[in-house]
Amino acid sequence: MPTIPHQTLREFSYSLYQAAGLPEDQARIVTDHLVDANLMGHDSHGSIRTPGYTRSIKAGNILPMGDLHIVRESPASLVVDAERSLGIVVAHKAMEIATDRALEHTFGAVAVHRSSHIGRLGDYPPKAAERGCIGIIMLNGGGRFTAPFGGTGRRLPPNPISICVPTLNGPAPMLDITTSMAAGGKVSIYKARNQPVPEGWLVDEDGNTVTDPDRFRQGDAAMLPLGGPQGHKGYGLGFMIDAIAGGLSWAGCSSDPPTRGGSGYLALAIKIESFIDLDEYKKETQRLIDWVKSSPTMPGVDQIYAPGEIEQETRRKREAEGIYIEDTTWDDLLSVAKELGVTPPEV
Repeated sequence: MPTIPHQTLREFSYSLYQAAGLPEDQARIVTDHLVDANLMGHDSHGSIRTPGYTRSIKAGNILPMGDLHIVRESPASLVVDAERSLGIVVAHKAMEIATDRALEHTFGAVAVHRSSHIGRLGDYPPKAAERGCIGIIMLNGGGRFTAPFGGTGRRLPPNPISICVPTLNGPAPMLDITTSMAAGGKVSIYKARNQPVPEGWLVDEDGNTVTDPDRFRQGDAAMLPLGGPQGHKGYGLGFMIDAIAGGLSWAGCSSDPPTRGGSGYLALAIKIESFIDLDEYKKETQRLIDWVKSSPTMPGVDQIYAPGEIEQETRRKREAEGIYIEDTTWDDLLSVAKELGVTPPEV
């Protein structure tokens, strides 16, 4: 498993995306998004995605983002048909527009359907928080592999949600969770590392625990909702995200098949100054952080983390020590580099 400095991985990935046909600015956006996901410890949404993305771009199955096709609009909102364009770039634009509209109208929302995979949701809401807004994004996507509470059939996607709020000191608190036990890409990471999936994630049609990642990939195992055997809360949250993100975006709620393929998302921004002075709000969130972190800890726990703090700690560590890439992922990156005529770095 090679360890690669993030700058090296960034420039290599950028070269691949340019060679695949992305404009320079879009190649930078997707590269930074994926390498930053690795830095944050979310390898399932990092460079492991690059071979598939670049091959799809080269084949014309994923298109560079052009002018947005707006199918419905109000002063505070847009519904966008992404027309198979690169999801990460479109999602960045969606959060930017949602924040622009929130700053003018208190609330801003952009709903999108027919985009490609949008990567790590936690990358988007902080962009609203940087501009004095609360940022939220929710998605009814990621493949319909999650069982409903009490069921064993693959019915819902992992339906993630991410929220970010500004504060006084340090990075803004950021929540980024799936409403399933894990994202599907996490199973791919276990497969790439030749490791079993943790107990309690997957079940077969009879409700028996499955740890073989291949059975998940083959479609004969479902993932439990967040909370596992007690996952009624994760299931309920995932169901409602499906109704909001799938319904409002025109993508369609989960069914077989969804109206327009599913995988729709809603980027939402809320202007804080419409409710309270921004500095006062930041003081309140800082009070919350300080209060929660003052809790006595369980045995073996060194500290309490605010949401997103572990990712920032992982980022500092990986910026200093490099990013670990599985041999299978690195071999695939080298293979796609050869296909695109890009000289890989020596590692």
